[in-house]
Amino acid sequence: MGTWDHGLLDNDTAFDGLGELTETIVEDIVGLGESKPGASTTAKLGAAVGILLQLRSYPFGLDTESGPRIVRAVAAHAEAIEKLPSAAKKVLGAVADGKGAELAERPGKVAKGIGKLLHVGSGSAQFGKREASLFEGSAAEAYVQSVAKRCIESIGEDFEDEDTVTDLCREGINVGLLAVLFVLEPCKVSSAKLEAFRKKARKGLETLEKEPDDEIDFQRQYYENLDKIFAALLERFA
Repeated sequence: MGTWDHGLLDNDTAFDGLGELTETIVEDIVGLGESKPGASTTAKLGAAVGILLQLRSYPFGLDTESGPRIVRAVAAHAEAIEKLPSAAKKVLGAVADGKGAELAERPGKVAKGIGKLLHVGSGSAQFGKREASLFEGSAAEAYVQSVAKRCIESIGEDFEDEDTVTDLCREGINVGLLAVLFVLEPCKVSSAKLEAFRKKARKGLETLEKEPDDEIDFQRQYYENLDKIFAALLERFA
């Protein structure tokens, strides 16, 4: 459950969006687990696990529906995993042993100042540690890029609706995925699309300013934070 403040992830709607992305990655892991193990397939599986470790710990819980499915998927690639570099082999081995939730609890890092834009009160990004070894090679990189594309397409849906754009903190179920773009690596994101989203967000605030209500101060703070997030992402993907 999210908090309630003017940070990008300080609301439950944004957390719902993160939850939906998480579910798609879990399904990717399960699907890859059912595919024939091999250099490419196993690398994509590792990358999917790596992203999930950064996002949330609960899908790995053995008392959840997804946890045992993840364990089985990774275990199905055991022979191919043995051929991976030692660091990747160690992480995936731990996930196959049911220790994924423990790994996902380790704190990750984002650029200085970004945490405050995501969670105003804590100033923490609340993402898990990135395991670099799981993202090496063209197949793994391609998977990461596919998730970045998924995020951009989903975020775009929020900015297609004028009503949503004027109340992103409540109605923007996908706008929180902007936060994920700070931890996905390696990937590329279109600056033009980010600029277009930023422009629409600014117009959303302009609309609110024309008929201000009791929440206008909060909305100004939220949209100011959002504008800073776009600025930081544009710098990241320049």
